[in-house]
Amino acid sequence: MTRLYAELADPEALVGAVAAARAAGATPVEVYAPYPSHAVERALGAPRSRLSVAVLAAGLGGAAGAYGLQWLLNAYLYPLDVGGRPPHFPLAFVPITFEMGVLFASLTAFLGVLVGGRLLRLWDPSRDVDGIESATATRCWLELETDASGPDLEELIEILRQAGALAVRRAGGAG
Repeated sequence: MTRLYAELADPEALVGAVAAARAAGATPVEVYAPYPSHAVERALGAPRSRLSVAVLAAGLGGAAGAYGLQWLLNAYLYPLDVGGRPPHFPLAFVPITFEMGVLFASLTAFLGVLVGGRLLRLWDPSRDVDGIESATATRCWLELETDASGPDLEELIEILRQAGALAVRRAGGAG
């Protein structure tokens, strides 16, 4: 497998390069850009994130667990008569229920972003590509994976240049 990195001027050129690379048989792996673009997401065919569903489920699960634990301890196992209040008084359970729901949801969101964004990696091969730091300010980069070699690889590089690539580099900075 060969990894190519194409530098492009703007997201419109990036969308064209993704389409050209797919037509040539290369697989787009990652896009590095200074700002998000829905057109690029559509061109890549990126699936919608399931993080919001996981956060909702964790929040509701945390709230239900907290409410259930309070009911178990205060109303079932150790019922106390406090000021004439019934053992199962839902209004008294609201603060802890809410806090645990928020806690579980926020922890799920935090861990989901770390894992989903692959932020736990100590090293990424794209960091060895000369000039990729421009993706944080002005340029867009497309990372491709291909089985092509020799003349087929040169043809793919030419297709990317015709699609608007300012430069095409191989992993390790050569190109």
